Amino acid sequence: MATKKTSRLDSLKKEASRLNLYVGTYSPGDGITRYRFFRSRGGKPISYFSQDGVYTALGIGQAETWLSGYRRRR
Repeated sequence: MATKKTSRLDSLKKEASRLNLYVGTYSPGDGITRYRFFRSRGGKPISYFSQDGVYTALGIGQAETWLSGYRRRR
């Protein structure tokens, strides 16, 4: 039986959760998904557009790179 491969987004969310961050996504239709990081307060933010975002990355690669740097600074 083959095991399901974890998606990059699932891996990103799991790592963010370990660092007490929540990841919200937004795809406005221009081909670039936005990944916004929020400090976790026991749940997800009210809206992706709320003002308390820590960082917004353009694309999964940029999101993974930012999270890697965030992890190293802690």
